[in-house]
Amino acid sequence: MIKPQAGAALIVRRRDGQVLTGIRTAQARSWVGTVAFPGGSVDDDDHEIPLVTQTSGPEGIRRAGALREALEEAGVVRLCSPGGDVVDSAAVVALVRAGRPLKQALREVGAVLDDRSLVPLGSWVTAEGTFEVTRFLLSCDDVTRVAPLVEELSDVAFRSPRALVQAWSRGAVYLLPPIRTVLHRLADHEDAVDVDALAALTHALSQPPTEPQRRRRDLIEGVVVVDTRTPTLPPATHTNCVVLGTRDVLLVDPATPYADEQERFDDVLQTLLEGRGVRGVFLTHHHIDHMGDAARLARKHRCPVFAHAQTAERIELGADVDVVVVDDGHEFALGQRRFRCVHTPGHAPGHLCLFDADARMLIAGDMIAGVGSILIDPPEGHMATYLGSLDRLVALQPQALIPAHGPLIVDATARLIEQKHHRLRREASVRAAIAAGAADVDAVVAAVYGLDTPPGMFAFAARSVAAIVGKLEEDGVVVDTAGRWQLAG
Repeated sequence: MIKPQAGAALIVRRRDGQVLTGIRTAQARSWVGTVAFPGGSVDDDDHEIPLVTQTSGPEGIRRAGALREALEEAGVVRLCSPGGDVVDSAAVVALVRAGRPLKQALREVGAVLDDRSLVPLGSWVTAEGTFEVTRFLLSCDDVTRVAPLVEELSDVAFRSPRALVQAWSRGAVYLLPPIRTVLHRLADHEDAVDVDALAALTHALSQPPTEPQRRRRDLIEGVVVVDTRTPTLPPATHTNCVVLGTRDVLLVDPATPYADEQERFDDVLQTLLEGRGVRGVFLTHHHIDHMGDAARLARKHRCPVFAHAQTAERIELGADVDVVVVDDGHEFALGQRRFRCVHTPGHAPGHLCLFDADARMLIAGDMIAGVGSILIDPPEGHMATYLGSLDRLVALQPQALIPAHGPLIVDATARLIEQKHHRLRREASVRAAIAAGAADVDAVVAAVYGLDTPPGMFAFAARSVAAIVGKLEEDGVVVDTAGRWQLAG
């Protein structure tokens, strides 16, 4: 197992209980569109950044990293002289904007980072296991702020934790662990002002998560993503199982066939259920990286498997598993969340998406990928049908979507439109390659995919070319003459 990279984050809280948050932008590492505190990875030279407390070792490095990230992402300035006196922060900020490393800018001005008010809250390994983030609390009403130095967070402002939690419940903002847990704890103590109440707040914020709490991503209330390792197509390695519902829940695409991953999924699901039941297992389609754990969970929870008729006829779950056929328009009422089935063939004949019209949230299955690309593999895959299904999803105007592979996509409608344009650009490239004399699949793959696709992916590219050429033949643009392609006419 790869050791998580060290990270640091700063929770800046005013006396009125409001905290400084922003929204992750496309320049952030991942999970664009989710609420975040300023923070990020600890840099190699953070140990060289001077602190007024002169704290050294890992603690000092993380303190420096938290304050540096707060300056870069949120414009929070915490500087003083080595003796603790006020210094001209504008000079340091100007030097950093001019390209000086922070440690050099501080040295030139004779300043250090003021970490005297930072309260450590312990650390949390991210759900992906890639970062171990140490969090610090800064309680301060006189926060000096400048324009952020980087654009990894947008809309940085002080906000009420209770208002953010309420917006999350409505589906208006998206939260990840540990942000969601921290905001819930801040909301519970939003009115804390005296010494005892602030001590209770600090204690609550310092409580470590359980392993199941760490792995679950409650993006909005009633929509939880739990990814598990599956035998899926590279570069993806995991499939998102989406747990839907604020009462009994629906498990969408539970797919891992691996015993250790199944055990971890069961642990996470147990924390989610809290006495509630499993309404059923829902399959977006029949591919193994979407249904590998369906039969086991259906038996374990004594619930049916829901699938489109063309999915049901392609799967073997065992005689003791009840498969209920659902079609376009079928609706699942899951507490405060309601999800409507949308039939979207093209990648697979029985492909179904789920759409929550109130939150404008789409559970997209394999219609679009957050990691890698969607393979349209004939004869089961059909390009023209897939493009038509993309149009149908665009007409829903989703705000956010959860793909089967990869993170939440918050500019959902725009990304669906871009997915169609990407396919049409590939089609134009294939057509141009055939016009230039590429007459078979190998020649077209080399001409179209050779510059931007690793050779190890050429077999998948060949299947995509077959799908594109099939559409061009249906459109009367390309003809196959004795196994060689050429433009018609």
